[in-house]
Amino acid sequence: MMDVTFNSTFAVTLQHELHQPVLSLPLSLQIGDLTRLTTDGPAQLANSADDPIVKQALATLKSQVKPGAVLRVWWSTMPDDWLGFDWLCQQLADTDAQLRQVVVPLSQVITQPGLALQTLADLSEILPEDIAHYLQLAQVVSKNEQRAHSYEWQALVAENAPLRVNLNGHLVSVAADFYDSLLERQIQPGRPVVQIIGEMLMRYSLGLPDWWYRARIQHILSTRG
Repeated sequence: MMDVTFNSTFAVTLQHELHQPVLSLPLSLQIGDLTRLTTDGPAQLANSADDPIVKQALATLKSQVKPGAVLRVWWSTMPDDWLGFDWLCQQLADTDAQLRQVVVPLSQVITQPGLALQTLADLSEILPEDIAHYLQLAQVVSKNEQRAHSYEWQALVAENAPLRVNLNGHLVSVAADFYDSLLERQIQPGRPVVQIIGEMLMRYSLGLPDWWYRARIQHILSTRG
């Protein structure tokens, strides 16, 4: 069995805890052109991305997709994870490989060491000692489920918007300025850009990288004259 995750930081945690190789696929699918990963099948995956690390990971995945192979994918409802899961289902739906999933809840009630509501920004915040708990959530993804998620992937590729978000439990294609109103509240005369970005990263768990915020801030400032 090979474990797969779309979060490179979590991949390190998972590999250390499970004492076995973990495939990290940091595809960053929330932002940008999805046609960069449009392929007819796993045999073409190695040429579907430009980043050398991603290319190597895709080649590794290709080598694992064979009859009897079992992949266990870890994902959440963060857009990068969700899109990654949809894409993976697209690759595996018509193969003989088996797929299992661990869907990590980003918000859950915990009782140890005390009663609390635990909220994770993404999978990178999972503690090593919690891996065993999440393993109990593993379940088989049927071929029908895989095909359903592959249809969602195909629809999002067809829309090919600049940005994709989780809106009320639905993966939605949106315009690049979707979050600009949140940024505009933070932009004040003389306030450093790095401080604005830090506030956004701390206040909102959107899964967006700092370079995206920087680009949007520059755009907003340029339109203000």
